[in-house]
Amino acid sequence: MIQSKFNSLNKLYQSSRIICLKRNYSSNNTSLEDYNLNNKWFNLDKKSTYAMLHSTFNHLIDQTFDEQEKRSLYQHSKQPPFKPIFSVPPTKFKCDFSLNNIPLASKMINIKGNDTVYYSKKLTDSFSNIKHQLPDKYSSKLIDKMEVVDKGFINITLSNDYLVDSLRMWCIGKEDLNSVYQLSDSNRSSTSNAFSIGSTSKKRVLVDFASPNMSKELHAGHLRSIALGESVCRILEYMGHDVERISHAGDFGTPMGMVIAHALEIKSPFLRHIWDKDNKEIQQDITAITPKELSTLYSESKKKTKMDPEFNKKTLLTAAELQKGPPQQDGSGSNPDIYNAWLRICEASRIGFQNVFDLLKVTAKERGESFYREFLPLIVNELKEKGLAKESQGAMCVFLNGDQEDPYIIQKSDGAYLYSTTDLAAIKNRIESGKEWIIIITDESQKSHFEKVFSIATQVGWLDKSKTRVDHLAFGVVRGADGQKLSSRDGSPIPLIDLLNEAISRAIKASDIAKSFTRSEKMDLIDSTSRDLETKERLETKYEMDADDDDHNSSSSNIEHFKKIGMGALKYFDLSQRNASYTFNYNNMLAFKGNTSIYLLYSYSRISTLLKRANFNVNLLNLNEFVFKEFTEKERHLVFLISRFSDIIKSTENTLRPGVLCDYLWDVANSFHAFYESERIIGSDRQDQRLLICFATQRILSTGLNLLGVETVERI
Repeated sequence: MIQSKFNSLNKLYQSSRIICLKRNYSSNNTSLEDYNLNNKWFNLDKKSTYAMLHSTFNHLIDQTFDEQEKRSLYQHSKQPPFKPIFSVPPTKFKCDFSLNNIPLASKMINIKGNDTVYYSKKLTDSFSNIKHQLPDKYSSKLIDKMEVVDKGFINITLSNDYLVDSLRMWCIGKEDLNSVYQLSDSNRSSTSNAFSIGSTSKKRVLVDFASPNMSKELHAGHLRSIALGESVCRILEYMGHDVERISHAGDFGTPMGMVIAHALEIKSPFLRHIWDKDNKEIQQDITAITPKELSTLYSESKKKTKMDPEFNKKTLLTAAELQKGPPQQDGSGSNPDIYNAWLRICEASRIGFQNVFDLLKVTAKERGESFYREFLPLIVNELKEKGLAKESQGAMCVFLNGDQEDPYIIQKSDGAYLYSTTDLAAIKNRIESGKEWIIIITDESQKSHFEKVFSIATQVGWLDKSKTRVDHLAFGVVRGADGQKLSSRDGSPIPLIDLLNEAISRAIKASDIAKSFTRSEKMDLIDSTSRDLETKERLETKYEMDADDDDHNSSSSNIEHFKKIGMGALKYFDLSQRNASYTFNYNNMLAFKGNTSIYLLYSYSRISTLLKRANFNVNLLNLNEFVFKEFTEKERHLVFLISRFSDIIKSTENTLRPGVLCDYLWDVANSFHAFYESERIIGSDRQDQRLLICFATQRILSTGLNLLGVETVERI
């Protein structure tokens, strides 16, 4: 009966009013036909270099070793097939990938004495003999050479043909199955388990992030949840998942009871339509309240609960009253004054939240704690019936692992429910609504709490981890220069809106600095490198063009332009260090060097200037017939990084770490600058080839930045 009522309530709430926050994506690359910033235009599973390497090596192992040797390898690998582990070594090793676990397997198996290179040598010899006999599905043109190095590690160099196809794919923006070497569809299912980076099928996903508390301003800590949640959603949507964005707003419980009780007691003007309800004029002219004023009420009420025991009791009674639900004509439900005050506080809070969400270009559906109000008694009863919840000192508790000293309270002795009860109702609701992947994003202080939620959900039978993946993404705190949690001088949290507005102001200053920065950089480049006169003249001409473009930079000096730069800097800096706590510093966030969005945007804008100067139009080139010359060292390194995009984005998807993507984009930008500063582009005999490399690099940067929630700009 409990389950039946829960299901009926679930259906009812699925059709309830949900507040949506506006999102508007726009692409700066409107002239590009097939390339789409928000959607894949080629199959990342098929274009995974890791996947093709795994497939190739498993085929080689099957063809090379006898049954006894394979059984030994499988035994070491725990389960067949043997899973090769590849890494990308430093550039000094002059190879693209290294196969690391064959030496370890050889040593542990000890089948040929202590010769740890036995398997590696046999494998590379086999590759040399059958390289040109490999079927297409094993990417016969993927590898140029393999060689055994110290202790049996195998160094792998990708072929020029494979790198050319990876570059061409980014430039044409659509699949060319005749020229791009890939796994066939028929082979994918048999090899997918061998992907070391993980291969994720398309799922119905729910991402719980942002989740502000009503009656309080968003503070610096909320930036972490908002930036991470938005980026995770974009990445999963890009990978084809059906993503529902949820903001689990704190609109229930003791904090709300505190503010309502205090605001009514002091007769706050914004609630005058409640405490002065007989005044008809007031009913038509409701006083507005700002988010900052709401936060002040919260701070005052919190202090009051500590100093006034009677008021503390009143707040608890108010919170319990609110949990009764909307007032009914028969007198049931909440006290009308308390309920109407709650509605007004929530409405005023949303206005403040929306200002921040609009600035950060965030989209989510508000589904607050009150959404689960009618589920809460059902949750408690079900846990009692299944023997998981027991009474202790008047409260209902779950004792995990039989630990009587650590009760997990789900209902207080006065009958009120806690956020623990709400989170249990939420996890059950989400699973029963068909979600296959649930991601909850909060600060690291909630780690133990959600471990308990997932454990209880598993024990009671709601959560089957073989069918539903659950992740709690925990992040560190934002610290001030003193090493403590970022706060104002009086110790209160700094409103997030203030940080965002300051970031915009700082972005304007950074843009002014950029004009002189490019000129000084020009001199540094010329003085610090052994360039010939022609190269120096090319640099001079390039920076003269930059100077001419200052008018363009000035004309774009509108607030929207600097919002993009400022908001992007905050979000990118945050995402680049998800797990760690970090010190908030505008200078570091807006630095032109290092792993920052400004550095990446500078790379992006540099390419824009170059392509404009060259009057480059990719549509005028027949890329299927274009003949690429053998890459120079700098060209090859950049194109190799371009070929890694599929693996990087799949790894980011599987680990839910946008920082992986940040590091990759930084590598791409560094490689581009090294290429740009050492190779002549316009006027060289490789002009079209090098412009195509720049063009593909810009697409990589624009795609990656968009997935991180950073908007691109043509000029800094």
